[in-house]
Amino acid sequence: MNYILKTEKLNFSYMDGTKALKELSMKIPEGKKIAVIGNNGSGKTTLFLHFNGIHRPQSGNIFYRDKKMSYSSGEIKNIRKNVGIVFQDPDNQLFSGSVYQDISYGPVNLGWDEKEIRKKIEEVMNQTGTFDLKDKPTHFLSYGQKKRVAIAGVLAMNPEVMILDEPTAGLDPVFTSQIMELLNDLNKKGTTVIISSHNMDEVFSWADYVFVLSQGEIISEGKPEELFRDAEVLKKANLKKPWVLDMYDYLLNKGLATVGDNIPRTREELLNLIK
Repeated sequence: MNYILKTEKLNFSYMDGTKALKELSMKIPEGKKIAVIGNNGSGKTTLFLHFNGIHRPQSGNIFYRDKKMSYSSGEIKNIRKNVGIVFQDPDNQLFSGSVYQDISYGPVNLGWDEKEIRKKIEEVMNQTGTFDLKDKPTHFLSYGQKKRVAIAGVLAMNPEVMILDEPTAGLDPVFTSQIMELLNDLNKKGTTVIISSHNMDEVFSWADYVFVLSQGEIISEGKPEELFRDAEVLKKANLKKPWVLDMYDYLLNKGLATVGDNIPRTREELLNLIK
């Protein structure tokens, strides 16, 4: 298996003494949908900020395509082009006068040809449903619109890895479905997508592979249908078993489903199984 990002014994502490990452080692498989979960303060955001060079480990190493990050200015520029991050709060990411200016900021700074920039901006605005907002000031946007513009701004640089910190936090069910569908489409086109989320039902239905963080350490990892059955891990990380898996296990215990059935990952798959 090819791993696009790897960490090796990462350690990082904040100035107040908070030890955010402790000897953290992990491998991110290329082309997969990855979820990083854990309660508040577990280290998820800090880890994400290491992946594209915003934070630098106090000890340990990060590898991008098996090359150890050296943090030279040229390398950091390349990393931030190929490993895009969308912050939880879009107001931390949007700063230009209009939506079009904000989305075009990355490609302009990469020195792309103007014609190429216009073509790419139009493409990502159509992908994210932001084309009708292109002339609107960013501070007039709704929260959901800001989320989509922030995603479009990262997409405009053609990243190989897309990292999203709580991409659906604060969104209504319609916007949530739109964002997750967009992430699925990106992954189908070859982009490695990494998210954090407190919504275990969302993680269970979406992710190919899950990492669980607690107090700056990875305490478990694996496929969602296996990991979410580990009651000890869920208790330690203060997480809940996804509703669909909980209901499926109830059906198994009542003899209404068999182990040979494919484990349902969504509410629709569970309802089809019951039928």
